[in-house]
Amino acid sequence: MVTVLSAWLGVVGVAFGQAARIDRLELIELGSYVARETGATAAPGSPTGDVKQQSDIRFVDNSARIPARVGVNFGIRFRSFGGPEGATVSLRSVWRIPDPGIRNPKTANLYRQSLTDFTTRIGSAHLQGYGFDQAWEIATGTWVLEIWSGDRKLLEQSFTVYKP
Repeated sequence: MVTVLSAWLGVVGVAFGQAARIDRLELIELGSYVARETGATAAPGSPTGDVKQQSDIRFVDNSARIPARVGVNFGIRFRSFGGPEGATVSLRSVWRIPDPGIRNPKTANLYRQSLTDFTTRIGSAHLQGYGFDQAWEIATGTWVLEIWSGDRKLLEQSFTVYKP
């Protein structure tokens, strides 16, 4: 029993001593989705000033063609790879918004991109999406989502937002 416990403690010590690293992201699914909103957190780099927390996410259309309508959510689900398994890593999502951008009528700020910092766990699946909650958020054209770790771009996905 002592030998097994010592071996286990040695493995745990190595895991806790390792710095978290992210090697790559793998796309699981993309397109428009439905979800239940469970709250919001402040996100000063986003056009609305906050980011929605969602649960019960279900992709309904596996397409990068997205209708330009209020109420539409779109994005990607991805899995992170690196080590140690379960460690938390910080990433940044950058949504590149098509020209001429979108203007928040409350602040008059023009946005050509939306930036959000977030955390995920190595080995877990994570969603990054954008939702058209207000008519002013809709811009037709090519929206590009990039996921970054520091100065390394780990994933890029384009969506074509079109008028139905």
